[in-house]
Amino acid sequence: MSGAAVMQKKREAWLDYARIFAILCVVCCHAVENYYGPVVSGKERIDLIPWIVENALFIFGRLGVPLFLAISGTLLLNREKDIFSFYKKSVFPLIITTEIWTIFNYFFAFILYDKPFSVTGLLKQILFLDDSPLSHMWYMPMIIGIYIFVPFLSKIFQQCRQIRYYMIPLSLVAFGSVIIPTLTVFLNEDVLGVHRIALKISTSFGGGVYGLYFILGFFIGRKGLLKKIKTVWILSAMAFSLLINTVGQYYIYVHEYYTWDDLLWYTSAPIFVIGLGLFELFRRLGKYLNNYNYSAVTNLAKSTFGIYLLHNPVRLLCSSYLPMGHLNEMVKIIILFAASLGISILILLPFILKWKKAGRILFYIK
Repeated sequence: MSGAAVMQKKREAWLDYARIFAILCVVCCHAVENYYGPVVSGKERIDLIPWIVENALFIFGRLGVPLFLAISGTLLLNREKDIFSFYKKSVFPLIITTEIWTIFNYFFAFILYDKPFSVTGLLKQILFLDDSPLSHMWYMPMIIGIYIFVPFLSKIFQQCRQIRYYMIPLSLVAFGSVIIPTLTVFLNEDVLGVHRIALKISTSFGGGVYGLYFILGFFIGRKGLLKKIKTVWILSAMAFSLLINTVGQYYIYVHEYYTWDDLLWYTSAPIFVIGLGLFELFRRLGKYLNNYNYSAVTNLAKSTFGIYLLHNPVRLLCSSYLPMGHLNEMVKIIILFAASLGISILILLPFILKWKKAGRILFYIK
């Protein structure tokens, strides 16, 4: 998560604001998922207006991860990193924090969901051989994998600074990780009889779509990759992408093609365009946002990684124990969003203001 990225000595307010916006997206995503998830999987049907609202909020929520990855790329690839120093200061502490939360989440699920305890199951999760019972933890092994390669990538990018040197590998990753997954939604066997297709050339070494967000974030944030494109065109591309994604997802919903949820993941071309377009807009707003670099903004930005780790357990507890059965679903979503965010911040406050060493270990606050 970008909150885990190594900070430069002088903080850049636009990146802090982008980071705060990103965590709001993530918390929103999981609050909406509580009720929209069963709709996507075909377990529930809802009317058109609630569907439009929940789908829009869910797409908005999906923008958090692209923003976090782009911010991390901007911060971490901007200068060369000493391999062992970076591993000591960033990678190993991130692994320790992840292991703490892996163990916590295992016992959290054991108690909340009354799951059977298994030493083997716990060890598999600790060794990154199995998924965590809490869905948001998928991000942790992914970002650790990217961090491991950061010192090598940073050296390469400082030697070859222009994007033209990377056009072939980046285009290949984009084709295999974004274009094909998006096309298969509209060409699948339910619609045109085409079976799910995938690029056979492996691009996993480059981090796949997550590496693409990470690297393009660097070129957008530091090299001005999109600076020549007028703002109106970026906004138009984002609006068109939102329209295409919404229409496509509604077509899937109406025809009950519940196994095709690719338009709601980070391999979706519309989400890819909206996410990176949004990051460019934050970059352009930098000259204004940098004049409003308040301590509260800095502290909140520093706490985003902790909020990420905390908000999902908080959400699950709230959804399980708050008496909300009689309320409208939109009201429930707002309550879950506010509770997940607010309680997480309250828990983090003493670690931000006083117990800073514990905050670095438990929540990777830097």
